[in-house]
Amino acid sequence: MTSESNSNFGGEREEEQCEIIVEDKNEKKGISDNSFNNIRNQPFNGENMNTQYRQAPFVLLKTTSTPSRTPNLSNAWEFAGWGSTYYIDLPTIEPSKDDHLQTESRLLGQWRATSISGNDLTASVLYTIGLCIVVAGKFAPISLFIVTIILYPFKAILSEVSTALPLNGGSYNCILNTSSKWFASVAAAFSLLDYMSTAVVSAATATSYVSGNLHLSIFLVFVLTIGILIISASVVASGIKESSNVAFVIFILHCITLSLLIIASVVRWIIQGNDILIENWKDPGSGNPLLDIFNGVCVGLLGVTGFETSSNYIEDQKPDVYPKTVRNMWILVSIFNAPISFLALTIIPLSTIKEHQNDAISTIGKYAAGNWLEIFIVIDAVIVLCGGVLSGFVGATGLIQRMTSDHILPQFLLRKNRFTGTYHWIILSFLIFCITLYVIVGGDTTSLAGVFAISFLSVLCMFAIGNILLKYKRGRLYRKVRVSTGVVFLGLASILAGLIGNIVYNPQMAHYFLIYFGSLFFVMLLMLNRVWLLKTLFFYLDKIIILHKFKVADTVISLIKKLKEQPVIFFTNTDELHILNKAILYVKDSESSGHIKFVHLYEKIEDIPKKLEASHVVLDELYPKIQIDLMFIQGKFDPETVEAISIHLKIPKSLMFISCPGEKFRYKIGEFGGIRTIML
Repeated sequence: MTSESNSNFGGEREEEQCEIIVEDKNEKKGISDNSFNNIRNQPFNGENMNTQYRQAPFVLLKTTSTPSRTPNLSNAWEFAGWGSTYYIDLPTIEPSKDDHLQTESRLLGQWRATSISGNDLTASVLYTIGLCIVVAGKFAPISLFIVTIILYPFKAILSEVSTALPLNGGSYNCILNTSSKWFASVAAAFSLLDYMSTAVVSAATATSYVSGNLHLSIFLVFVLTIGILIISASVVASGIKESSNVAFVIFILHCITLSLLIIASVVRWIIQGNDILIENWKDPGSGNPLLDIFNGVCVGLLGVTGFETSSNYIEDQKPDVYPKTVRNMWILVSIFNAPISFLALTIIPLSTIKEHQNDAISTIGKYAAGNWLEIFIVIDAVIVLCGGVLSGFVGATGLIQRMTSDHILPQFLLRKNRFTGTYHWIILSFLIFCITLYVIVGGDTTSLAGVFAISFLSVLCMFAIGNILLKYKRGRLYRKVRVSTGVVFLGLASILAGLIGNIVYNPQMAHYFLIYFGSLFFVMLLMLNRVWLLKTLFFYLDKIIILHKFKVADTVISLIKKLKEQPVIFFTNTDELHILNKAILYVKDSESSGHIKFVHLYEKIEDIPKKLEASHVVLDELYPKIQIDLMFIQGKFDPETVEAISIHLKIPKSLMFISCPGEKFRYKIGEFGGIRTIML
């Protein structure tokens, strides 16, 4: 086949004649082909752009004068086909009042919502206090108090993001709705590493507390930690999910345990006096108090992990509960972290705390009230930390499921187990990542904590950046809470300082972190650029003539077509070309799809924008590699109609896009179940 013929895209439209239609407000005039140049050369006045479009003849080839990149192989397959215009009647869906009431009754109130993320938050005390005292010494309480201050503005930062975009997914969801898909993949990788670190650190700390009481060998601790990870994965794979009632009971038990520890420590301090505190205060530390405090802050930020997790299940919370949840968690941090570290210094020598950094809380209990409190704390620690492992698996499964639905991860991960209905490939993949992380660091809890800290702080950075993007790009969205830009930048700067401090303090942690982040992000980039990679492969196949007889190129073409056949929807209420074109450009940049459906919902025929069909034809001509359909559906733009469209067209709501609604829009974006805002 010649180079000239390869530069054509093939395609047909069934029309009776070739003519140019010029629409005026009240009339149409037919103009012959010979007159087209006269129309084209008319001065541009805006009206011409909106009213002229070409009606194709019964045989029309999309041609281009640009030479083909593949002179030896035809590229006619790149033509996606002509778009069509449809008027569709949807089946009537009457929302059930009973279903609505049942859904409302299942939503979480502030205390059950607090308990789920609060378990992770308060469990972090179990592995942070000892590490912070080792690093900061006698200044650990000051460091942890500063951490509490740093966390304060993030109450409002996270609340603004999550009330503006009340969808599960946390920082990933925020970035996905305010920026590009590849940047959202960065946030997703951070969140996955956060979940992974949660699971591994919780399992390792649980075995450390058991070992501190039973004096297990290092090898047995190593094996037991891996065993906890495997058992937790099996529990999740069996279909057992976290129960808010169980989480609430564990939360109450853990808070009672920590409260008993504080009371017993105060009593012991009163009985024995200030001798140990004075002796501990004489410890010189590193000789640089400011450096000790700063390093303590960096490590102490690990003690607020879990603060970010509540946004990952915001759809399961009652309206307006989320701001109360993050407020409650900040109060918990203020009550437990700094006070417990101070009380530890009043009753235990620094050297003893450093020897028991991995089971510091149970050691404090032993010194405060004896063996009974130590054993009680160990039991409580194992329960709450094993709950943290389960939380990591459940959270990661939900996030990976969402990312796979958004075509950021391979689709095989969505295959369900036919017996349990769980995503076994997701659970198995996450388990393998967790075990390899634990093996690579050799079971060293300090290194694990460092990876955890970097992951957690990176997630908080993504929330702050997402908040800034939200203000600029989605400023019209309703949000319950608003925070000033200056406060956001202050919070971001504080977290960045802590992130850099952790990396400088232990560069090896960054090495482990980058290995896993790089692996995850590489897979995501491959998925986001699948079509480009296959087209590049097709280009080089064109050069290798000997491979043409094996029809390898046909296989590549088939794969590309399969990736591009999944349609996406853009809901439009305007006929403005630049708005519609912007939606197409977003899909070109962010999705593999080569099929876009513009959907316009109307209540009366006269409400349809007059030039929408003309704009559709112009854009359909403009993008030969994308099939662009126009669909008119009678109805209101509400969650029920969107659900009906999703079912009728078999297009998931994660592949439906809209412009940013205003503050007066009667529905919250979260009520639509995952549709994406892609422009102002």
